[in-house]
Amino acid sequence: MNKALLREALKFEHEKPVYSSIEKLYKRAKSYQTENDCIFIKAKYRSRATILNERLFFEFITEDILDNGLVESFEDIRKILNARSRKENIEATGDSKSSYIKVFDRVVVFQSYDNDPVLYKDIDKIKIEEKILAVENGETFLDIYSIMSKFGFNYFVYIGGFSNSLTREFLKDKNVVFYLDYDIEAIRIYDSFQCKSKSFFKHPDIEQYFEKYHKKKGNQSLFLKQRKSLPATHPELQWLIKLFEDYCIVIEHEAFI
Repeated sequence: MNKALLREALKFEHEKPVYSSIEKLYKRAKSYQTENDCIFIKAKYRSRATILNERLFFEFITEDILDNGLVESFEDIRKILNARSRKENIEATGDSKSSYIKVFDRVVVFQSYDNDPVLYKDIDKIKIEEKILAVENGETFLDIYSIMSKFGFNYFVYIGGFSNSLTREFLKDKNVVFYLDYDIEAIRIYDSFQCKSKSFFKHPDIEQYFEKYHKKKGNQSLFLKQRKSLPATHPELQWLIKLFEDYCIVIEHEAFI
């Protein structure tokens, strides 16, 4: 994690900073934009810099600046910089139902039924023999029981993408269903986990969603950004690859809420 670049990123929170104050960040962002065929920041020597797309800006911070974790706001950046250690980088949104980890190490975030999520450092204390739903997105995890209990899920773990080492260890001997974004990066995330058994959750109406969002132009920019990583074949996820090829978009969790 490059704290100097995070400090430069935080300068955008309340103003359009001068180029000289975010020069290192902009050069890093410029390379990222070229590699991923996207535009989210504009800057010029002796001028003020501007963020054109905050979502893509925070994706850049997450993917290119952090070693591990998730950034979705300037508040997240500020908390990371203020934390004395990575173990203290925990987001608390204000009420007991809204506590979930965005940047974390050696902690498992586990929820049973409609109970509040619990943070575990000792995975032996989590007793479960049923299947577990592994959830990628934090916002989805906050309301996961109401979203996914209708599909027969009662136990949930937050993974936040590629997850941390303790969560991976916890899932190794479990039967896991992965509830990930329907994007190309999800294939890499899915393949990176070892479990007793695993499957990728396929929403029963998934093709209708792809058709709907394709007509609305969907999330084509993210598809284009990830397209170079699309595998030609996959033994389990050929249905997902076909959707990408047919509709040229990806769909994130928010579409289903």
